[in-house]
Amino acid sequence: RYRSITKQFFRKADGVIVIYDITAQDSFTAVRLWLTSVKESAGEDIPIMLLGNKTDKEIEREVQRDVGERLAKDYQMTFYECSACSGYNVMESMVCLSRILKDQEDQEKEKTIQLVNNPSKKKSCC
Repeated sequence: RYRSITKQFFRKADGVIVIYDITAQDSFTAVRLWLTSVKESAGEDIPIMLLGNKTDKEIEREVQRDVGERLAKDYQMTFYECSACSGYNVMESMVCLSRILKDQEDQEKEKTIQLVNNPSKKKSCC
């Protein structure tokens, strides 16, 4: 329902987090559609993190961890599971994506050429 709105945001994104609910198979099934939207709008080189949420509801799990890991590997994404409710792995996953973005920015800076204008000393007559 949000696809038409979000495509415009992907164009300027530095990174994307695709979150699914580990207790809802439908949300995991929708991940591939979201990934298609991201790739079409943001390009192939954008860092993407796949994040399975609600690990605090393990007893209700419908999407096994290895299934999420496999999808992340197939699409070359970073993978974490977390719980927004308990806070489990929330900070760790965000720090991981932040580091990936920082490394990517550093690599881009290395590719640039710094043009330095050395001011010439003016000779004065006095």
